[in-house]
Amino acid sequence: MTDIIFSFDTEDFTSSRAADGILYEANLFREEGVRGCFQLVGLLAKQLKSWGRGDVIEALSHHEIDTHTYGHTLHPMINEYTDIEDFYASKAELIRQESLGIDYIKDTFGTEQIYSACPPGNQKSYVAMYGYHDMGIPIYADTFCDVSEGTGAFYCNMFHVYYYFGIEWFLRTATDEDIKAKLDDLATRERAIIYTHPNMIIKDDFWDQLNYHKENLVPFGQWREPNDLPAEVTRKVLDGMRKLIRYIKADPRFRITTYEELSRELEADGERIIDASFVPKMKEHLEKGLFPMQAPISLSLSDMMLACRDFLMGKKEHKCGDVYGFLDKPYEIDKKITVSRKDIVASCDQIKNGEFLPNKIKVGSEYIGPADWLYGAIDIILGAPCVEILPKKQLPCLNCMPEVRDSDFKGTWQHSDSFEDNYLSNRLRYQSWTMRFRTKSPLVDPKFDATCG
Repeated sequence: MTDIIFSFDTEDFTSSRAADGILYEANLFREEGVRGCFQLVGLLAKQLKSWGRGDVIEALSHHEIDTHTYGHTLHPMINEYTDIEDFYASKAELIRQESLGIDYIKDTFGTEQIYSACPPGNQKSYVAMYGYHDMGIPIYADTFCDVSEGTGAFYCNMFHVYYYFGIEWFLRTATDEDIKAKLDDLATRERAIIYTHPNMIIKDDFWDQLNYHKENLVPFGQWREPNDLPAEVTRKVLDGMRKLIRYIKADPRFRITTYEELSRELEADGERIIDASFVPKMKEHLEKGLFPMQAPISLSLSDMMLACRDFLMGKKEHKCGDVYGFLDKPYEIDKKITVSRKDIVASCDQIKNGEFLPNKIKVGSEYIGPADWLYGAIDIILGAPCVEILPKKQLPCLNCMPEVRDSDFKGTWQHSDSFEDNYLSNRLRYQSWTMRFRTKSPLVDPKFDATCG
C-alpha cells in the first residue's frame, strides 16, 4: 500500500488575494474528509492576521500546520546566511529566525507541535537540518536527502521525505485518463507526497519571482502582484483536486496520511541499542563497502564509529542518538600504516558524542582518516593486536542520492549573485556519515562503483 501525504507550500505573504487559493483548497479538502499538511511561511501567518483573513485562518485550523521557513525568499535566504565557516554561529541565526517564524504560526493558529519543515526551492542547508532537529521538528520534506524510491532516509538527525508529484499545473490540462495513469505510477511507491502551491491556482506566476529574484527588489509591504488566472482555470484545478482525492480514497492501493502520523510511526520504531556482540555483523557489512547498515538494525556510519569508541572504552552497550558528520573533508592517507591496539584505544578521546566527528584522528604518531579508524577499531575489538591500514575512500557512496552527490547551489534558483556556496554543498556531502534507512523500508542498494567517495 502507498502512503499519500498532501503537502501545501503555503508561502505568498505578499497578496491577500492569493490567500483565496489557501481558502479554496483548505475547504475543499475538509469537505472531502482529508487532512492536508499546510507548510506555512511564518511571515504569511503574520500577514493573514494583518489582512484580517480570519476565514483563511479558520479554514486552515482543520489541517496540520507545518513550517515553510520564516521568510521563504526574503534575502538573505537560509542558504545565503548559513554559508559561513562557523557552523554554530550560522545555526544560532537559523534558530533565531525560524523560531520567530514558528512563533507567528503558533500565535495565529494555536499550533503546539510542528512535525515537518519544508525548505523553499533548493534551500537544502545542512545547518537548517541540524537546527530544525534541535527545535524538535522530526521531518524534513521536499528534500533531496532521500532515495529515488521515496522510502525516506535519516540525514542530519531528521527524517527526509521527497516531494514526488506537483498537481497545480498537471490539473490545468489533465483528463480522467491522465489522473488514473498517474495513480498507477503513485501506486508503485511506498510513499508519495503530492504537493501544490495554493497561490498558483489564483495567480499566473510566483510572487517571489516579481519581488525577490536574487535580491529584495521592492521595500517590504510594497509588493508587486502577478496577474490573476482566469476563473475557469482556477475552477478546473479545484475540480481536478476533488476528483483526484475521491479516486485515491476509493482505491485500496492507497492510504492518506500526514506528517504527524509519520512522526508517530518513527517514534514507534523504538530505541536502537547494540553491544559488542554486534561488531562481527558490522565488520561483515563494511567489508562490502563503506555504507550505512540497514538490517538487522539501522545504523549510520557515525553510529558505528561512536559504538566502537564506547566498546573500546569498556562500555557494555551503545545507545544510538544524535549523530554528526564532518565540517571539513575527511583526511585520506597515501601509504600503508600499522597501528596498535594501545594507540587505537588511546585515540578514543578524540571522538565525542554530540559533536561533529574529527576529519582526521591521531593514532600514535600518525594521522588516519575516520573510515580508517572505524575499520581498524572493529578489528581491534575483535581481538587483533594491531591492524594494517591501506589508503581508502573516507565517504560513503552517494549514488543512491545523486542530488546530494552532485549538489552545487551557486547560481541556482533565487540565490543572490554574491552567493558563493563556499561550504554548503561540500558540507552536505560530509554529513553522509549520518545517513541511514529504516529497517522497515525495502533494502537500499548503495550502487557502489568507481565514482563513489
